[in-house]
Amino acid sequence: MPDAEGVPMVLFKKKLTPGEMRTKLAMAEKRLEKREKELKRRSERSRLEARDSLKNGDEKGFRMASRRYALINNQVNVIKGMVEMATVMLDLVEMQGGLKEIAEIGGLLKGYTKDLGMDTKQMEKMLSNLQVSINKVDAAAEMINTSMEIATSGDVNVSESQESLKAELMAEIETEKTGGGLEQRIAEAKRKR
Repeated sequence: MPDAEGVPMVLFKKKLTPGEMRTKLAMAEKRLEKREKELKRRSERSRLEARDSLKNGDEKGFRMASRRYALINNQVNVIKGMVEMATVMLDLVEMQGGLKEIAEIGGLLKGYTKDLGMDTKQMEKMLSNLQVSINKVDAAAEMINTSMEIATSGDVNVSESQESLKAELMAEIETEKTGGGLEQRIAEAKRKR
């Protein structure tokens, strides 16, 4: 049944299998990495524009380019966090699948030990420990989810980033004006010997 915008409403969300989850997470991770590379190129281009504007005394051009640089870098940082989250989630899916399989096998072993007349209390303790491990994995996934929500909703402090970029670029420009940096002076001193 579609909503007011014509988008179908989902009443019951289908639970993904571990295989489907791995595939979706791997695809998301690759898309995020591609976007991160693209943003890094744009960031460097904005940095160079800001540098040129500053070098030419164009304060307005610098403000615009440095603001774009800061915003893009904030996006890159959020994407890096999301890539890390996708990687951790892939690990959790792998762990969860393994733990569930172990728990199932443990349940079978419990039945076998009972059939053989062995002590089931020790087996129950082991299964209890496995359940605790599964719960910890689930809690870690929830904590990562919460952390990412907090990270993506944070305030962007662009002016601090602009000032930092300005100081960095001014130092570069000054180094160019004075005939190079320390490395260049050392190289010239070595040539004179």
